[in-house]
Amino acid sequence: MKFTTIALSTCVLALSACGGGGNSTSTAGGAAGQTISGVAATGLPLPAATVNATCASGSGTATTAADGSYSVTIKGASLPCVLTATSSDSKVILHSVVPGAGSSSSKATAHITPLTELLVAQLSGQDPAQFASAFGPTTAVSAAALTSAQSALISVLKSAGVDPSSIGDFIGGTISAGSHQGYDAILDTLQSTITSAGTSLSELSTAVANSTSSTTAAASTLSTILAPANPDCTALKSGDHRLIKLSDGSTKQVTVDSVKLTVAMNGSSYQLTRNATCDFSLNDPGSTRVLVAKSGLASWTNGSGATGTSSLSMPAQTIDPSVINGGYNFAFFSGSQQNLFGTHNYLKGVTTAATNCPNGYGSCAVDNVTPYGHLVATPDGGADWIDDGSQAGTAQFHAVGFRNAQGNILWFATVLASGGGAGVFVPQTTLSLPAVGTTSAFWQSTVSSTGLSAVTEDSHTITAQSGTAVTRTFADSHTDVVSYNDPFGGMRHRAANTCTTTAGAATTCKSVLQLPLGGMTLAWFGSASTYGVSISVNKSGSN
Repeated sequence: MKFTTIALSTCVLALSACGGGGNSTSTAGGAAGQTISGVAATGLPLPAATVNATCASGSGTATTAADGSYSVTIKGASLPCVLTATSSDSKVILHSVVPGAGSSSSKATAHITPLTELLVAQLSGQDPAQFASAFGPTTAVSAAALTSAQSALISVLKSAGVDPSSIGDFIGGTISAGSHQGYDAILDTLQSTITSAGTSLSELSTAVANSTSSTTAAASTLSTILAPANPDCTALKSGDHRLIKLSDGSTKQVTVDSVKLTVAMNGSSYQLTRNATCDFSLNDPGSTRVLVAKSGLASWTNGSGATGTSSLSMPAQTIDPSVINGGYNFAFFSGSQQNLFGTHNYLKGVTTAATNCPNGYGSCAVDNVTPYGHLVATPDGGADWIDDGSQAGTAQFHAVGFRNAQGNILWFATVLASGGGAGVFVPQTTLSLPAVGTTSAFWQSTVSSTGLSAVTEDSHTITAQSGTAVTRTFADSHTDVVSYNDPFGGMRHRAANTCTTTAGAATTCKSVLQLPLGGMTLAWFGSASTYGVSISVNKSGSN
């Protein structure tokens, strides 16, 4: 595993311990001792918490006092060190670091707080618990990079509405846990912001770790995660959202107040009314139904039949194309590219390989015509995909992106050719097979040649597994069989005629391709006049 070099100003090693601390033990040879002291706190102190210190060589443990302070001396220790504080009820686990290299007998201060948790995520680019677990003699934690990492973290937190710049040093600064002053007041603000946003420190840490390559993208992502959330539907966030129409890919911006449940759109303000958790109706012309998925995406259906419209929304963010790497699945649902799906591989926003499936399942072929194209940032925070081949320099589609609290990136794409069209690009993943007995309840609507269907409700339960496929039994007892990671990782496929009726008899059914998007699934089937797209949104608590 590759570790990021981490830094802190060397003056930290000369700071005195902040308070007493409980009992401590250490292991390692040699006479010299490294003393590490500090405070474990979330705003309030963490009393009776266990602090584990693991150094390049040597380790030790301590128990925090009532004010959250601790002190541990490790004989013969070699820096750097990583610290883990676990609350007495094991519900709070936080991390911090002591930088340096080699043996030292001086004292070091290392507070362990939510800010140091985020700092470890920023400088390591990974989950702090994973960083601590993999910490060893070859892990480098040096002094200029932590200063840089803290500056980057301050920048993105300030953009998201939390300004910790007055602290100066997250690891070695002065703190009095529970005082609601200085460092402690910033911890109070961070916690209240997390609470009002309906998120968690863990989600925030994941977002920081996944966004270290672009400060601009990180600030945009954290602004969404820390935006106020609706108390009953925490996936619904206040702020600007992009609304993309499935029929042609046209995009408009709407502004949501998730607490007051208002939507500003087309120069007017409308009211959302709650029907159920994450299910709302808007009092606009056509009475739009808004269904919010756990990822923050939402389905907007207005009217029905030939005049009905289906749109998808996501929080407006800026995504840096240079962070787009690895395999992506794509699918287009309307316009000249309708029914085309496949894969792209990216290296810093440049397409390096492609597979195209122009006529449904079984039509996939590797595209060997190179070069392909590349993404270029646009002023709206999105990107244009520029052709590098036969139409070199031509923008083929415009994409706007969104990174959710789980760290997943999704792009909605608008075809720029005449007639438009809408599509989606999402990173390839390996979907886990759901266990037998898993039940999902969801809302669903379908757009086809006959228009938009009304929103319906359904549920299914996994009743069998076979290899990479599962059997789903629906509320009315009809069944189908769906294979996972087929034809590509992160996709699902239902082969034609793998269904039974409510009476259990074999029956015909269409081949369907499915693309799960974190609580929302886009599915498409048929071709030409029989083509259709289904949008399903899982109800709260469903898998």
